[in-house]
Amino acid sequence: MKRVQMGFLLLVFAGMLQAGETAEDILEKVRKKYDSIQDAELRFSQHVKFSMGRIEQDVQGKLFIKKDNKYRVEFEAQTIVTDGKTVWSYSARNQQVLIDNFKLDERSFSPEKILVAAPADFSANLLGREKIGKTDVVVLKLVPRGDDAFVKTLKLWVNENDWLMKKVELTEVSGKETSYFVNDIKVNIGLQDSRFIYQIPEGAEVVDLR
Repeated sequence: MKRVQMGFLLLVFAGMLQAGETAEDILEKVRKKYDSIQDAELRFSQHVKFSMGRIEQDVQGKLFIKKDNKYRVEFEAQTIVTDGKTVWSYSARNQQVLIDNFKLDERSFSPEKILVAAPADFSANLLGREKIGKTDVVVLKLVPRGDDAFVKTLKLWVNENDWLMKKVELTEVSGKETSYFVNDIKVNIGLQDSRFIYQIPEGAEVVDLR
């Protein structure tokens, strides 16, 4: 009986939440928040589950980002940096730096694209509320409007206090699943442009593809 009552209360609660604020309302607040961010620094965890071979991978990363397509993504084995014109990709394992012209890819869903931006061309559904640690979050499920998208679904866990994303779960059509958890984020801290120019390590092989 208690389980039936609890289930009923959850349904009522979800209905009240949807009646008060729609998924599109929340997504619009998220977009406005990220539009106001000039630069940001964050630490995140990435978990990847590949559809073939049941392989899973966990990595920790740091992301620095600034308006005008400037970003720096640091993993233990790889660093990717761009100043909006040139992109440097360093492999610690190979001791090699690839240099190329920066090309904006609107279809990409790398950390710098989804952790500090609200995705466009998606319809949103409100799944309810949860807690991540002590943080109250709203959970949204996003589905691409186009038929040619390689993304099947996106789930966003959004902090109700500041409208920043705490967690993102990306499922591709291929079955690959990638989850990002934001451990810490600082916004509008005045990052210098020099952060987005890569200093090539001494002894590294340089491959210039420009």
